[in-house]
Amino acid sequence: MPQRLISMKQLMERIPLSRTEIYRRIRGNNFPRPIRLGKNRIAFIETEIEAWISDRLGTSSEQSDVR
Repeated sequence: MPQRLISMKQLMERIPLSRTEIYRRIRGNNFPRPIRLGKNRIAFIETEIEAWISDRLGTSSEQSDVR
């Protein structure tokens, strides 16, 4: 399956984080890095975002089992 790219707007529709928080997590190496498409355009690799979401969901369910 070919890799698909998603824009920041599409990303923010999927993940309830502000643009500022996304960039903060990227700088902290806690979020997939975007790729540069042009001078003022970036995109994210969809499979990396899906993996990040899955990891968060796995972490969430593990924490709820502890309680």
